[in-house]
Order: sequence, then C-alpha cells, then structure tokens
Amino acid sequence: MSEHAKSSNLQLLVTPEAFFQEKISHAVQNLRIEMDNHIEFYLVNLLCNFIDPQKQLPQQTEGSFLDTPLAILLKQAAESPPQQRLRILKLIGDTSLYMSGFFQDYFNRKIFDIGYYIAIGSSAYNTASNIVREHHNDEHFYAVYRELADNFVKFVDVVAEVSDVPKENRPIDILAVYDRWARSNSARLRRILEQAGIQPVEVHTRIAQ
Repeated sequence: MSEHAKSSNLQLLVTPEAFFQEKISHAVQNLRIEMDNHIEFYLVNLLCNFIDPQKQLPQQTEGSFLDTPLAILLKQAAESPPQQRLRILKLIGDTSLYMSGFFQDYFNRKIFDIGYYIAIGSSAYNTASNIVREHHNDEHFYAVYRELADNFVKFVDVVAEVSDVPKENRPIDILAVYDRWARSNSARLRRILEQAGIQPVEVHTRIAQ
C-alpha cells in the first residue's frame, strides 16, 4: 500500500470525541438553543464514556450497569466520604441524563419513568455542585454541575437529538411521544408533536412522582 493510500485511510478515522462533538453541534443548531462551551465539552465526554458504560460503575457495585438501580447508587453516595460521594453523584447524574436521552422509546413503559430519571439526575447534579463548592472550592465545576441541574431537561433534549433516527427511517408513536412530553416538558418533544399537527395542552404537573 502506498504512503498516499495509508494517509487517505487514516483520514477516514474519526475519534469518538470528534464524532460526538459534531453530533452535539448539530443537535444544538437543530434545537435552536444556546449552550456554554464547558457544557458541550462535558456532554461530549459523557457520551464517550458511555461507549463502555460498565466502566462507569463504582468497583464495589455488582451486576450489570443497566441493571443497577439508581437507589443503590444513592445509598452508596450517602454512605461515602465527600470525594467518593461526588464521583457517585456524578455517575447518577450522567446515567440519568444518558438514559433519559438515549432510551426515550422505553419511557412509554411504566417500568421506565422519565420523570424519575429527570428528578434523580437533576438532584444528583445539584448536590454535586454543592460538594464541589464546599469541599473543593472549584467554581468552574460548581458552575457546570449547577447548569446541568438547572437545565437538565434541555440537555436531555440534546442527547436525544444526538441519538435520534431520521424520521423517514422510523415510525412515530404519537401517543408515546405525547406521554413523554407530558412527563418531561421537553421542548424537543413538543416540536415533534407540533410537526405532526398536534398542539400539546399545558398542564401543571408533568413529572410523575
């Protein structure tokens, strides 16, 4: 193989970071939202880390990653010193964000409650931000975790947009989409409903407890 051919082949390789960076940039444009560069960098790394999600679990946790209830991780966080607690809370927030975005089609099943993941994820990031400020005096990560907590649903929309299959390649279950919108108040899901000719009705209690 010539040196030119080798160079051409190498140019075809795309790192996970570059792949998700492009996907997130397109998602932000499609959703017409603003995102801080630090949050964009965080989301890129989050998606790269979940290429092999089993590596994200604390060492003492047994079983499969997706089979590990968040309640177990919350218990571990509560029983851990601040440094380890921060790592577990970050994992809980990241897991909730990833699950809420990448696996939205499962949330029309009662065993998968998107409201539960949103509430747990936002709370985990919020507590993580407080730990960072109190024990590490790190204003950068305090701001990152606070932004993730305060705008969790918006970032779920970004992850969902990254994972989305083009509409022409998949059927749309409008009732399932409406149910997920009612539970999450997602701007992205509202847009899908409106494109299907449905105007969502505002309600005051969208997130199921």
